[in-house]
Amino acid sequence: MGAISAPDAVSESDEGDDGKGREGRLATLAARAGKVRWRPVASWTGRMLKSEGAVAFYFGLLISAVFNYRIVLNPRSLTTGGLGEDPMLQAWELAWLRHWVTDGGSLWTANQFFPAVDNFAFSDALLGYLPLSLFGGDGQYGAIFRYNVAYVLAFALAFTGAYLLAKQLGSSWQGAALAGIVFAWAPWRVTHIHHLNVLSTGGIALALWALARGHGYSFRERTEPRPWWIFAGWLIAAWQVSIGFAIGLPFAHVMGVIGLVIVVAAWRLRSRAVVIANAYGAVVFLVVTALLIVPYFRVVDMYGFKRHWEEIGAFSPPVNGLWTTSYQNWLWFESAFTHHEEIPALNIGEKFLFPGLFVVVLAVIGLFVSAWRIRVRAMLASAVAVVVVLALGTNFLDGAVYRFLWDYLPGWNAMRTPGRLILWALLPLGLLAAGAVTEFGRLLVDRTQVSLKLIAIYLFVPALAVLVEGIPKLPYAENPGIPPDLKRAFMETKDPLLVLPIADGHADLTYLLWSTEGFPTMANGNSGNFPKSYWEIREISRTFPDAESIDVLRNYGIRKVIVLKAQPYGVDFANRPVAGLPVERTESNDIVEYTITG
Repeated sequence: MGAISAPDAVSESDEGDDGKGREGRLATLAARAGKVRWRPVASWTGRMLKSEGAVAFYFGLLISAVFNYRIVLNPRSLTTGGLGEDPMLQAWELAWLRHWVTDGGSLWTANQFFPAVDNFAFSDALLGYLPLSLFGGDGQYGAIFRYNVAYVLAFALAFTGAYLLAKQLGSSWQGAALAGIVFAWAPWRVTHIHHLNVLSTGGIALALWALARGHGYSFRERTEPRPWWIFAGWLIAAWQVSIGFAIGLPFAHVMGVIGLVIVVAAWRLRSRAVVIANAYGAVVFLVVTALLIVPYFRVVDMYGFKRHWEEIGAFSPPVNGLWTTSYQNWLWFESAFTHHEEIPALNIGEKFLFPGLFVVVLAVIGLFVSAWRIRVRAMLASAVAVVVVLALGTNFLDGAVYRFLWDYLPGWNAMRTPGRLILWALLPLGLLAAGAVTEFGRLLVDRTQVSLKLIAIYLFVPALAVLVEGIPKLPYAENPGIPPDLKRAFMETKDPLLVLPIADGHADLTYLLWSTEGFPTMANGNSGNFPKSYWEIREISRTFPDAESIDVLRNYGIRKVIVLKAQPYGVDFANRPVAGLPVERTESNDIVEYTITG
């Protein structure tokens, strides 16, 4: 028998006067073995928490928290934007994901737009934020908290992704910080503070970074491939698409182009592991994207949702939108960059494209003075030019370029807001500027006697300037607490119901948020698309209660109508006579409940 080393030996003689017997010894050895097994995991976790990417995320989160300090201090009671805007809808969407996880049922048929099915696919579903459904609690205050967490994280992830991408491509950390700030806080993004699905772009930059890192790609010098990062890049891209197709659809096409480039260059990879990582990653990306598209195809076939070319004209920004931003930008408030009088008022918020003055100036400088090769600069400048042409929609060559994509590129005719494509100019602009900053650093080191610490500070000034340009001047809305009687009715009612009045769609956004208290099935709803049943119910409800409206609601399966007296026109509804009508009327402090009989 082989000898047993002293630390591992266990014998009966170990049971001594000290009270430690065989079982105690075994327990001690097991504890030590457990520590040994977990030590590498703990070491890896420690390295990750101190890595450059983690530090970038901490800084991004800090900046986002400072810029949004009011919702950080009041996460359950405040939202950015105003009442009746998309934050209410998206807070409800995140709450619905939690309801689906905890209570089950159908994901795609939510508690809105009864009797329409698959109604959760009428808008971007924000599925990528599903993990947040585990936190925040139930009800409207939990919904607002969950939304605010996602909102603050969206900026931090965008900064982190662009920072890491720029560093991977060869930028100095100061240039990478500038690129990250541009991608997270460019003035254009302030115009979309109420669109979480549009602000959630961190996955784009993170996926591109992981793919570049995995292939060892850089603008300056190549490194050894890391196949696992390639696979991670495709997974991150799939996560980005799962947030929604407003941003995810153009990104899917970008990933398609990247995939084609990888296929064409496959003969140069000379690495079976790299080919396999790309193959498996692309398959996962395609499968996830296909599964996400299915419910959207269903609703298109079922309800005939379709964008029209006239909508593209209505949403297309004019050329002067390129240097126009919203009043919600602190630095340029009431400046030459906020002359809204020259911008068509219809859908005006979609027509501000200003990426920022400082980044544009630095990007122009980066065309001539840069750490990047001329070919790279030309590629980045061309990308900016193509994006600008597309973002102008029908206002460039009467829309000939955009119309070509509309007619021939799959899914392109589902988008109605060309201006949002300006997002894709932010990365190349930031990288051009980062190339200039990186080259300035080299020139200062090589040609001056300035200390390295001072050079580091000097090179950070452009990033600070871009950050100042991105400071938001945000409006906030107080979470409208649900009236107690309405909450009781929501919790008790099992049958489909309708809440009145709905003089405009903004009221429905509030009702949706309130419906997180119990998730009653409602005919009310709000979305980028509306079923015909909603418009009929909304129109006929103007005269409720009368024989015709009651008959239509009964035919739709709606037996309960709740009138909220505090809403505009609510008292008018509540005072209408019901004598001789097949309804039972019950009034309480906040609401009047009508139960349709017969």
